[in-house]
Amino acid sequence: MVVGYLIGNADFALGRQLPTASESDDELRLLLCDYFHLHIWLQALCEQWIKVDPEFKKLAQTQIGVRILRQPIVENLFTFIASSNNNIKRITMLVDKVCGKYGQKIETEKGVFFTFPSVQMIARDSAVEQTMKELGFGYRARYYTKTVERLVQLDDTYLENLRHASVDVARAELMKLSGVGPKVADCVLLMSLDKVDAVPVDTHIWQVAQKQYVGRLTGSESELVSMLLPSDKQEQIQELAQKLSAFKSPSTKAYELAQALIATLFSPYAGWAQGLLFSDDLVDSLDPAVAKPTTKSKPISKPKLTPAKRKAEKPQTIPKQEHKTAAEPTAKRTGLRPRPTSSVFTKSGL
Repeated sequence: MVVGYLIGNADFALGRQLPTASESDDELRLLLCDYFHLHIWLQALCEQWIKVDPEFKKLAQTQIGVRILRQPIVENLFTFIASSNNNIKRITMLVDKVCGKYGQKIETEKGVFFTFPSVQMIARDSAVEQTMKELGFGYRARYYTKTVERLVQLDDTYLENLRHASVDVARAELMKLSGVGPKVADCVLLMSLDKVDAVPVDTHIWQVAQKQYVGRLTGSESELVSMLLPSDKQEQIQELAQKLSAFKSPSTKAYELAQALIATLFSPYAGWAQGLLFSDDLVDSLDPAVAKPTTKSKPISKPKLTPAKRKAEKPQTIPKQEHKTAAEPTAKRTGLRPRPTSSVFTKSGL
């Protein structure tokens, strides 16, 4: 997916033509800088966020390399449509299948790759929905059919022009496409349409808002000392935290409040701050060392026995030698614990 964008020009990214071998290193460098947003100095942003929340001092060290990419719009949009009720491994597999089916083949010394197809490439298929089902997209196949039909009817520059629209307008336009809800729209806004203050909210960010901010912002004054809130937004931030504290489980309204809280705390570039918070929480959720302890089950209470029953249910005495031989190995076995396996989360970016 990335290869298709990095080794060519804008026409190639749209699937129109392949680049020539005469492209200069300068052009490739510009493409890399654009894709990784290298003009944005992440360290300077972290220094601003640390003033608000000192916890970012740790994130600036542990989440090095976590950057928001500037991904091709169609590729990003179609990938996130596949993300609902799905996991990263399966999403990657589905996207690879789409590239292999519709994309343009590229043979290199490192192997064979396929570009992510343009809308026009997919639209050539008269049975998009059936093809998508065969590739494993299931009920999402219908979303792609309708979205492709919609985009073919619009101007070629329709999606790119959303970069110049306001966040609210761009979000509303994206949500007119089939399979695009608030979360998918915000991911596309942040990672393709240059809306650096867009804050996609999922379970991880909901948990971050609850664990790291609601308690501190609604607690005692001493708990607020560690956070330096903007004076012109302090009342608004605390009000958002107070409202969010009423929600004990995720919901549409709770997600909206969590999104507004993160955006107000770390604007501008709140979407970039969200990236570090998301990565940190994801790492914690994959690390057995920081996993939440399981709830201990309550011991089963034994029924009270009358003297007569106690005598009747008294077990027979086991000879001393037999008891020693039989019981000791059992005690040793029950003392063993399985060794936890470690998980590794690999960050993308430079």
